[in-house]
Amino acid sequence: MHKIAVLGFGSSGQRFVSLIRERLPEAEILVYSSQQLTGEVFSSTSKLSEVRRFEPTIAIISGVASNRLEMVKALPNEMRGVLVEKPLAVDYEEGVQVTNELVQRGGTTQVGYNLRFSPSLREFKRKVGSLRFGRVLSVRAETGQYLPDWRTGRDYRTTASARGESGGGVLRELSHEIDYLRWIFGDIEWVSAWCGTQSDLEIDVEDTAHLTLGFSPEAALPMLVGQLNLDFTRHDRTRSITAVCAEGTLRWDGITLRVEEWPQGGAEWEVSYAEEASAPTSYERQWDSFYLAATKGATPEVTVEDGLAVLSVIDSARSSHDSGGIRVSPSQAGLLS
Repeated sequence: MHKIAVLGFGSSGQRFVSLIRERLPEAEILVYSSQQLTGEVFSSTSKLSEVRRFEPTIAIISGVASNRLEMVKALPNEMRGVLVEKPLAVDYEEGVQVTNELVQRGGTTQVGYNLRFSPSLREFKRKVGSLRFGRVLSVRAETGQYLPDWRTGRDYRTTASARGESGGGVLRELSHEIDYLRWIFGDIEWVSAWCGTQSDLEIDVEDTAHLTLGFSPEAALPMLVGQLNLDFTRHDRTRSITAVCAEGTLRWDGITLRVEEWPQGGAEWEVSYAEEASAPTSYERQWDSFYLAATKGATPEVTVEDGLAVLSVIDSARSSHDSGGIRVSPSQAGLLS
């Protein structure tokens, strides 16, 4: 019988508790939270020291990103598996510290980028990799949703997404996009970015980020360049990737969970794949994959190295923004008269 600790009991932690209870009804679950909790399916504590004494064999690190390191340090050694929610930490430097602590505890570690387990996104990746329409010439990805609409019944101003001290902001909260673009199109070699606050939302983090990404080139092929736009401001919720290819265009719609194609000479988008409504969710598939890795020694599908790579891109995007870019020279049209 497994002893499983869930550290953090926000929406993510609650989802994991439900999944664990469904998949492993006999498991003993301890939830760590600063809230006062009562539940029939788990025990709870507000003291991290109690987590170590509980001696879990599997742990889920959830809660706000700024608490990752503290939570990992509270785990005992000789763990079988630890799943760390995204992002791995608030920045790359802290991500290295988190990684070192995880290595000391042994076992399997997986980072919680659940969208990699979406069947429609996997199908999109397969089509890109199989050169369905030839090689990819450029990539455009965008994700946005009005922050007050994210979590019904909660004041958005109190959520981790809205607060810098908790590790919020679009770059960290929507880092799924950086992860799956790396996964599909290859390592990111450079980034140029602007990020800041465009709206009147009462937050102290960036609500918008525009990134240009350079992916590692293959052989003698030109470097693939992509555009990524993230925001907390748009009311028409969207999540999509468009791959412009030599012989057509591929598109993934992360809202409808469909893959669409526009072949060369085509007249409209054609749906080539759609997820079934009754299919397991990406969260369920993620848990099953992690549990297999933790208990059977399978290779985790999202590694700490992947988590660190995402943090490196985020840090680089912030540095690019801080540099201010290259100023456009004033018009010299008068000199041409």
